[in-house]
Amino acid sequence: MHIPILILGGGITGLSTAYHLEQAGCTDYLLAEKESVFGGLCASVQKDGFTLDYGGHLLHLHTPQGERLIRTLLGDNLVRRKRDARIFFEGKQIPFPFQASLWALPEPVRRKCAAGLTQVAQNPPDKNAVFAHFEAWCLAHFGQGIYDAFMRPYNEKLWGCDLTALSCTWCKTFVPTPTLAQIQASLTRPPEQDFGYNAYFYYPKQGGSGALTDALARKITRKRACCTAAHLDLTRREVHFGAEIISYDTLVSTLPLPALVRLITHAPEPIKTAAAQLVAQPVQVLHLAIARETEPFSWIYFADKQIPFYRVGLQSGFSPANAPEGTSLFYIEFSGTQKPDTASVRRALHETGLVRPDDTILLSHTQTLPYAYVRYDRARDENVAQITAFLAENNCFCAGRYGKWEYSFMEDNLMQGARLAQKLV
Repeated sequence: MHIPILILGGGITGLSTAYHLEQAGCTDYLLAEKESVFGGLCASVQKDGFTLDYGGHLLHLHTPQGERLIRTLLGDNLVRRKRDARIFFEGKQIPFPFQASLWALPEPVRRKCAAGLTQVAQNPPDKNAVFAHFEAWCLAHFGQGIYDAFMRPYNEKLWGCDLTALSCTWCKTFVPTPTLAQIQASLTRPPEQDFGYNAYFYYPKQGGSGALTDALARKITRKRACCTAAHLDLTRREVHFGAEIISYDTLVSTLPLPALVRLITHAPEPIKTAAAQLVAQPVQVLHLAIARETEPFSWIYFADKQIPFYRVGLQSGFSPANAPEGTSLFYIEFSGTQKPDTASVRRALHETGLVRPDDTILLSHTQTLPYAYVRYDRARDENVAQITAFLAENNCFCAGRYGKWEYSFMEDNLMQGARLAQKLV
């Protein structure tokens, strides 16, 4: 079988690529997905009357093209919400982000943060400065106090490594950076503006985040589920799917970059070496439902090492349709490969006040995300550039959060698919 354009992976980026190919009148493609359903980690699971996403999957729209696409696909099945994110710090909840909520801190911590900001003011970071690692970037922008109180413990918990091992090329979008004056002003009063790329978000009224990928999949005619790639021959431009071989002119891959390289027969040793050095931080997600409606919030961050999870989100708060009336549905995220210990999780939920000892548990369901967060170690940029350049020379184009091995959000992935389809057409 020969297909001019073969797309590997039916997650949000693969679906967007196929959708935009069809919108441009191109049907000479095939989308191959290994699972029985399309959507990847942006799909949703229905279980016991609850709608479960794979952790928090929210739509942050920053471009007119992205918003038009979402409204075209979802129509009225869409709601816009203001972020209500918090940080659990020394036994109480304070507003997110930490670096703009210093007024809410205990006095001793606030004094340390103020001292660190004084040092930053005396030696402000140059706009074009190049920092050796994430720790240096944090200290230069926020000072020692904020770094010690939150930035270091939270990010060590999330990334599972020493912060001097991380680059800071991902920080600009994902770490809110108020000006020094704004941070200093937050020592005495709440800020007058919201910070961060996710101050507002969109979410489907019905169907969870999977409503979006379901809508994309319905618009696509050339797709196959339960179709697992076993080998990739770049020289012959062939992908082996078990006993079936499909040849192509152009290959689009949204598979995790190291997984794609492992599929290649006779891959050059430098490429295999570069791929073997790519690291991602896995995440375990525990979905927990209780038989009462809890106080509304979006999500809460936990930096304390004694608390096993790093974030808890209220899935039923994104849309009431995610949970039956009179119940609450949480997603609880743990960094790493170790399965969460039920007793320690329950104890932490009780101590933080999210769940009461007398609450009736209606649902407990665990998901494993083997890649979750691409780790931006200091070799990541060079390795990814080397691999993707080699693949492009062989008419294989990578896209998506894991295809490009990056930290990105859903609108990014949708727009990558749109741009790639335009390029291919």
